Amino acid sequence: MLSPLRWGVCSLRAGRLPSIRRVSHSAPSRRETEHIFPLPHRQLAVEERFPLSTLDLIITQNYSTWALIFKLDQPSDIPVVTQTLRYAVQATLAQCRHMVGTIEGNAQGDFSIVKKPDSTVPFVVNHLDGPSYAEIEQANFASASLGDPAQFTIPGMTMACHCPPNASPRISGYQLTFIPGGFVFTVHKHHFAMDVTGTTSLIHQIAGHSHALLRGTPPPEWNEAWMDRARFISPPVAEADRVAAPPAAPRHPDWLPCSWLLFHIPQGQLDALKRQASPTTGGWISTYDALTAFLWRVLSRNRAQIYRPDLSAPAVFLESINMRRRLNPPLSMRYQGNVLSGGLSFLHPRPLTLGQVISPETPLAVLATFIREITQSVTPQSLEATLAAMAPIRDKSALNVRLDSVPPMSLAVTDWRDANMCAVDFGFGRPAAARQIADTVVENMMMIYPRRSAGTEEEGGLEVVLPFETDHVGLLLADEEMGRVASFRGVEARAG
Repeated sequence: MLSPLRWGVCSLRAGRLPSIRRVSHSAPSRRETEHIFPLPHRQLAVEERFPLSTLDLIITQNYSTWALIFKLDQPSDIPVVTQTLRYAVQATLAQCRHMVGTIEGNAQGDFSIVKKPDSTVPFVVNHLDGPSYAEIEQANFASASLGDPAQFTIPGMTMACHCPPNASPRISGYQLTFIPGGFVFTVHKHHFAMDVTGTTSLIHQIAGHSHALLRGTPPPEWNEAWMDRARFISPPVAEADRVAAPPAAPRHPDWLPCSWLLFHIPQGQLDALKRQASPTTGGWISTYDALTAFLWRVLSRNRAQIYRPDLSAPAVFLESINMRRRLNPPLSMRYQGNVLSGGLSFLHPRPLTLGQVISPETPLAVLATFIREITQSVTPQSLEATLAAMAPIRDKSALNVRLDSVPPMSLAVTDWRDANMCAVDFGFGRPAAARQIADTVVENMMMIYPRRSAGTEEEGGLEVVLPFETDHVGLLLADEEMGRVASFRGVEARAG
């Protein structure tokens, strides 16, 4: 950790920081909110519009809040961390200019991120007396160990906040929360801005500027192509050929309130699952296929005791697929936008029934192969066909994904293993863990978390977040097969 003297030297080398307008202060929570400009502001004080693509507009209409948890040994380093991260965010916004401003629409039903000369982002600094870093670490960094999510997030920019584009929502915000022995840096972004891979790119930019200021290294590179969404913006359609979006499906009424639960699967168990799920007739399956097949079976078996479904009904499985590497030509992993496509079980030519998913008579290899086939069915051509089908829709934001409209017993999986947020050095260290702080729960959404920092006991294993009905959590925790493979680490979030 750098001393305040070293900080002063670095500040002079980097250039004087601009003045920042303080807009609010709350003494009881020791929370200060500032509005900060990109740096340098004078050269960037122009209006810019960044049109959103179809893939941006069909995503969920809320914020994603990623919390990076750091250890901080010396309280005297708090000013250094605060000034460094403030500067790093400002320098990043000068490059990632689409992360400043609000979402605005036009008469044609299109939406853009609009950065005006006076556009700012909120930068919040909060100080808490607890919990301590040691307590959070002891709790395996489970989000519930942080306490109230509102203490670590900006009001109006949380996952539970429904923020449609016609409400002109802010595109991003940042909060720095100091706790005894550490701090939490929370990056808020409207999901229209980017997916988790794009968020990782944004975090790497912030870390690069932080490291450059503290350690004298070159600032991170930036390519304007990383925020160019033109590839996924459909050509204009004649007004006579445009149609309204179908009515949005509401939340399915049969869902019960759920919690998100954190589990850890050690590498040895992952290897064993992959061996168990590998087809005896040949063919390759991934660790993801094997793990997802196993958890799909466990969740379905236990949820069937709650919902008593028709076991002859088709099992509904969905997965979110990052298309960057699948495109031709491939798209940079540093691209900051949404490039997700969905793998859908109901498009599979040979769907499985719920009974087949649950039955121990169905080899795990059958489920893993089924998942592999769904994943492989998502191609650049299928993505192009999807974009073409959506082109005539007048307001594409009306097509936004709502997973809870799918009935109970469904499972939607998102894989964040490539989101290497914890691998990057901010100059004062790497995050010990990355967590998505949630004040809501999507009842059928399973998440595979980004890997933790190397050198921890989690190295080589995976952390997964599973949804389960709150009043029946004991059912899942008592599952013997689940207990042999995974260890329960705590609660990530509870509905309500």
